[in-house]
Amino acid sequence: MSETFPQRISAVRRGLLALDEADVRARFAIGDTSRLLKTTVSLCPECLAHVPAAVFAREGRIFIAKNCDEHGASAALLENDERFYFLSNKDRSGRRYADDRVLTIREYAGGGCCGANGAGCSAAVESALGPWTDQLPNKTCTILVELTNACNLACPVCYSDAKGDRKMPFALFREYMLRLIEQKGGLDSVQLTGGEAMLHPEFWECVAFLYAQPAIKKIYLPTNGLLLASGDSAQRLAAYRDKVMVLLQFDAETADANRALRAANPANARRQAIARLDRLGVPMQLTMTLTRGVNESEIGWVVRQGLAHRNVKVIAMQPVTYSGRYDLPQNGIERLTLSDVLKAVVQQVRPRTKAEEFAPIPCSHPNCGWITLYVRRFGITKNIMRAIDLPAIMDEVSYKTLLSTKELRRAVGTKSILAAIGRRLVRSTDIFTIAIKPFMDRFNYDQDRVANCCHHLLDTEGRAVSFCEYNALVRQRDSWNRFPLLS
Repeated sequence: MSETFPQRISAVRRGLLALDEADVRARFAIGDTSRLLKTTVSLCPECLAHVPAAVFAREGRIFIAKNCDEHGASAALLENDERFYFLSNKDRSGRRYADDRVLTIREYAGGGCCGANGAGCSAAVESALGPWTDQLPNKTCTILVELTNACNLACPVCYSDAKGDRKMPFALFREYMLRLIEQKGGLDSVQLTGGEAMLHPEFWECVAFLYAQPAIKKIYLPTNGLLLASGDSAQRLAAYRDKVMVLLQFDAETADANRALRAANPANARRQAIARLDRLGVPMQLTMTLTRGVNESEIGWVVRQGLAHRNVKVIAMQPVTYSGRYDLPQNGIERLTLSDVLKAVVQQVRPRTKAEEFAPIPCSHPNCGWITLYVRRFGITKNIMRAIDLPAIMDEVSYKTLLSTKELRRAVGTKSILAAIGRRLVRSTDIFTIAIKPFMDRFNYDQDRVANCCHHLLDTEGRAVSFCEYNALVRQRDSWNRFPLLS
């Protein structure tokens, strides 16, 4: 009888815990000049089986080495600059060997996959509810709901490989959301996505339903913007603007970069969408997908477009993952990582931002996302991260995706008298954020990040799955065929 999903992960973990440092170095061929950081559970890039892995630093870069019983040894890049890679106190898939690299994030009060200090981790994994990592005990900072697998673009870098013709029925969507609200006790944000969610014939009914739920704080609408540039869609969104944020796909200025990423050049439609939503006061995020050699030189331009519009609150930068449809060359060793994007922001963005003004989001895992914050008021844009003593307020701001003006003012002004005075002027509505969000694929997969994930995607049965785990492992077998046709 073959091993079940939880049995396989538990077996790999027990094997890793039985190894000492010398054993790990020998098993994964990690030389004496490399620094061993931890062991974990990863994926074989060939067969996608869960396999033992070791994370180590070599010549300033972070790598993961793996062993698959069938396909042998493999290695992948995790980070191009070891200064921006951290372990977590919640890493429990293997052993930690570098305590000086541990960033401590308090346990989520709603639960934890392994209990206090990791006690009972194997038992918790063994009792997983399905062939994926149970996310019910974790905070759900955002849940992505794919309303349709259809799209009006055919992007070469589509993580969902959206090319279908099906829709999730509204009645089922409503049932799934009510059940998840009950399970989680409320949701910080729900993303209506796809494909292109606005193609769904009951898209507006879905928005109205979420808007009427007091247990849902924000509604995020990822879109390529084509349906916002004309027609009455932007005007209809204005009625929901106190709760809605549009997440506009926004990759580059140049036609060559746009065509490489989207097989189209929707630059004009994007500009029209921003202008229309700006006039209507609908909050926005510009989402920039980045791949090496294509558009990393345009980071500064994208940020400037955001700063030019008061309704743009966030610039989200996402180094590409090799999941779904990725028609460009794939390389598990030479790829953009979080530090590459961060350094490009430092080099290209005005007002000038320093590398030390970025910090990990104190939530799921320090390698899952970093941010920096600016305040825009009185015609001035000023970075405020230097005024925040993050270790001093870590417990207060952890697991919070939205800070009120009162909470923000308590966070600002902890380092100097000048900052303490300035915090009286800071309002949550004035905050402009740059966020870097590197997702995982079969190459750089780390079960520690998945086990503590807060970025979830609803499968077709209405169950919350880690976004990275879903795209690397679950999506291929989660069929839409039982859903009705789009039209």
